Amino acid sequence: MGLLSKTMNVGAVLVLFFAVLLGVLLSGVPTRLGLFTWAFASSHHRGTIPQSLHGVEWGFTFEQLAAVDLVGQTALVTGGNSGVGFHAAVALAQQGASVTIACRNPSKCEAAAASIREKAHKEAKVETLKLDTSSLKSVRAAGATYLASNSKPLDMLLLNAGMGIGPSLYNKDGSFALSEDGIQIMFATNYVGHHLLYKLLAPRLKRSKMARIVLTSSGGHRDHPSYGVPTDLATANDLVNGVYSYGQSKLAQVLWAQELSRQLGPDSNIYVNSAHPGAVDSGLWDKMGLPFPFNIFVQYLQRTIMWTGPEGALTIVYLAVATEELKAKDLRGKYFVPQTMLQEAHETAKNLTLQKALWAFTDDLVKKK
Repeated sequence: MGLLSKTMNVGAVLVLFFAVLLGVLLSGVPTRLGLFTWAFASSHHRGTIPQSLHGVEWGFTFEQLAAVDLVGQTALVTGGNSGVGFHAAVALAQQGASVTIACRNPSKCEAAAASIREKAHKEAKVETLKLDTSSLKSVRAAGATYLASNSKPLDMLLLNAGMGIGPSLYNKDGSFALSEDGIQIMFATNYVGHHLLYKLLAPRLKRSKMARIVLTSSGGHRDHPSYGVPTDLATANDLVNGVYSYGQSKLAQVLWAQELSRQLGPDSNIYVNSAHPGAVDSGLWDKMGLPFPFNIFVQYLQRTIMWTGPEGALTIVYLAVATEELKAKDLRGKYFVPQTMLQEAHETAKNLTLQKALWAFTDDLVKKK
């Protein structure tokens, strides 16, 4: 009983300590004193939470967004039924763009579309498209459906759908799950499916006066294996670290944006960039399957120190709508963080050899066998 009593006492002290610490952090005092701004000033995590930008002027605001006219333009948003994808779709539709949200679950997709329509500009049309980016068959079907039902050029392609770390990443025996195509599920969902979708829709993007592709990446792209990203299937499927799995899928997006920009050339009408939305209050956290009391703690943080959905989507939306700035600054293959600030991606993302190898590997993965 003595050991049990001591353990309980230590536990009580730890709970009290974290309760006090949390109370101090969320009191607003550290923010007003510039503690978070100072702590994040020289790190690559700046912009991850709102407190890190206290007193810093945003590069693009909701007021500027409200002045954007997107009437007559078209957009496709993958994963547009929830999270930052949903809020990005809302923002585009509010400014007049006709938006197609592509989602895995048709009923959730239609419910989200109905909600977007209520907020949309009178000239905006909101459509749905069934798409599971983990399945190459589904991506091909979605691409064919979109091309058959939409004759207009595609102006904005937001490659946003994805999965985070959670139970769905693993099989019952603890091994990493594979997609129906035999590709590690997270790599397939977050990256490979989008590669194929782009290739299918490229002709419509090229018909636009100025097409914009935006990939929802993450600051987590910095946490990846020593080799960066896989360039063969065995390596892709051998990774057993969940954090690295997520990180390499997000690094792949940053590499992809740069490689596609290089292939398209400096005079292309297509502008490709990636963005970190920051820590956003979204359903992604619920899917992590955290046990009690950690899930309660994270839920509290979601409500208190994370970006709201519209705020998390703002940097992504900026890269989709700020056409004059994209042209003036020639923003191609860049990486942005909240709020709409250009940031250097991880050093590995600058590896030209890796960019080319990843593209060639992915091309091989999506070929019809």
